[in-house]
Amino acid sequence: MARLVTMFIILIAIQACILLYHDSSPMDNALWTFVNGMDSWGSLDFVLAIFGIAAGLYGVGIAVGTIFGTRTDTLIFASAVAGFLSIGYVFSNLAGIIRAELIGRIFTTCIGQPLAFCTPVNLMIAVTIGPFALYYVMTVWDWWKGRDM
Repeated sequence: MARLVTMFIILIAIQACILLYHDSSPMDNALWTFVNGMDSWGSLDFVLAIFGIAAGLYGVGIAVGTIFGTRTDTLIFASAVAGFLSIGYVFSNLAGIIRAELIGRIFTTCIGQPLAFCTPVNLMIAVTIGPFALYYVMTVWDWWKGRDM
């Protein structure tokens, strides 16, 4: 759980930096709404989603475990993993901002072209943001499998 919490803190920091240094509204996700709206705990989407997911999966897990006589940990945490992975959208938001800055300031020949044809920018995004996004996905995967202690 420690690595997952660390990754959440990094995602919050990235989202905060995007808000501070880029002139746009954030792409809302459940984690940012949770951090930004701590004064209304009971109405936060993140908390309500976690409670809803937990309640629904608890019922499904009990039913499946009773019928098949198997462990249901993987099933119970599956939708939480989907929610955690959707929070990683911050990396996509950051990549879009960096791409726009690179095209606007350095690779001006890419202006007006489809993004797929601007290879240097795509390569720079893949090298800088890709490893962090992959590490985030692997951290969520390890949490799901119970290896993140």
